[in-house]
Amino acid sequence: MRYALTLAILFAGLAQTAAAEQAKPFEWTQEKFDSVAAGKIDEGKKLAKKFRCAKCHNKDGISDDIEIPSIAGQRATYMYKQMVDYKNRVRENKDMFKAMRKLSEEQMIHISTWYASLERPPKVGGERLLVVKVCDSCHEKEVVEEDNLIEVAPILSGQIRQYLENSMQAFKQDERSNDLFDRMQSVTHKLNDKEIKQLARYYGTTDIEE
Repeated sequence: MRYALTLAILFAGLAQTAAAEQAKPFEWTQEKFDSVAAGKIDEGKKLAKKFRCAKCHNKDGISDDIEIPSIAGQRATYMYKQMVDYKNRVRENKDMFKAMRKLSEEQMIHISTWYASLERPPKVGGERLLVVKVCDSCHEKEVVEEDNLIEVAPILSGQIRQYLENSMQAFKQDERSNDLFDRMQSVTHKLNDKEIKQLARYYGTTDIEE
């Protein structure tokens, strides 16, 4: 009886610890937007070197691995949110968690600002599907900035094709769910595999194998 009671107390304690450690969903506030806007490029460059970001993302932020995204020229707001999500394990990746747990949110902002300042690789383009207009409303840099909208969706142009395809499939299969308001899950569930591949080709840069 005493043994059972001890186990019950132990499991109750573990459950409380797990609940306490569970991260709250990310929420944007004007204060957070202002903090990202105040990020310092030079400081971010120093921090990226100190924490060896180039080990995976290369010095120019352009990936040569289909499992690692190109982050050069990416929106600082998007990168900052992803880094926070990795640190809080809202988005799962063992290597990114190990890297992010060492960083403060201020350091994440500076690093995001540094990579956002780098030149993004061009997209190859291809068949333009009807759904592209919907995608561009959140993802295309020129469209969003022309309308003076504050967005947190990633810029797709110039990303590795296979990485784009894998990401869309992850949202479609509910293997990834850290998008705000479930937008990506809603959109990808309406796409078939061929359309996902076509979209990845339209927005992506030249395949690494090519």
